[in-house]
Amino acid sequence: MIIKALNTFSGILDLSALERLQESNPIEKYPFRLYMRPDQVVEVDNKFYTLASIQNALRLGYIQIGNLSEFNVSLIDSSYSGTTMVRTAGETLVAGDVVYYKDDGKVYKAKADSLDTMICIGINTASVIVNGLAVLMVHGLIRNSSVFSFVVGGQASKPSAIVYVSETSAGVATQVIPIISTHIVQLIGYALTTDTLNFRPDYTYIEIA
Repeated sequence: MIIKALNTFSGILDLSALERLQESNPIEKYPFRLYMRPDQVVEVDNKFYTLASIQNALRLGYIQIGNLSEFNVSLIDSSYSGTTMVRTAGETLVAGDVVYYKDDGKVYKAKADSLDTMICIGINTASVIVNGLAVLMVHGLIRNSSVFSFVVGGQASKPSAIVYVSETSAGVATQVIPIISTHIVQLIGYALTTDTLNFRPDYTYIEIA
C-alpha cells in the first residue's frame, strides 16, 4: 500500500497504532512513525496491517492511500521518495551524504576505512548544520545529478551498478568497492540511472582481511 502526503501535510505521520492482523511482530512495541514532506510517497507494509489508526488524516485530506501505479511516481532532480527518519546531525551534512549512527545519539558521515565510522544506516536528504535535525531516508529512491554520477548495469560479467560506502571520502556513495585490509565492504544500493540511487542498505558487512 502506498501513502502519499498531500500538499497540506508536512511532518510526522504516526503509524504506531497500526493493527497487526497476522503474525507476531517483535518490534511492534516500538514507535512506527514516518517523517513526510508534501507530495512525498512512501510504501507501507499492507500485508499484515490495517490503516484504521490514520483514518483521521485521511478524513482531513492530509494523506492519500492507493497503489503505486495510481500515483505514477517519478523523481525530479534533487528529490527522493522512501521511508525516512529524523536524527540529530553530529556534523554539517549535505544532501546525498551517507551516514552512520554514533553512540552519542547523533549521525555522522560514514566512511568505510574503519569500523568506528560504519555502518551506513541512512542517506541525508537536505543540507543540515551541526545539531540540526537531519531527515534521513532509510530506504527508497533518491535522485541528485550534482552528487551522483553512476554507471548503470547489473550483469555479473560487466561493471556492476552496485553502490558501496566510500573508503576514501566520508559520506560518499561510490561504485568503487573497498579493497584495503581492515576496510569495510557494505552494499547500500544500486544505480537505477546515472543520477538515481535505489538506496537499500544491507546491514551485513565484510571486513577485508
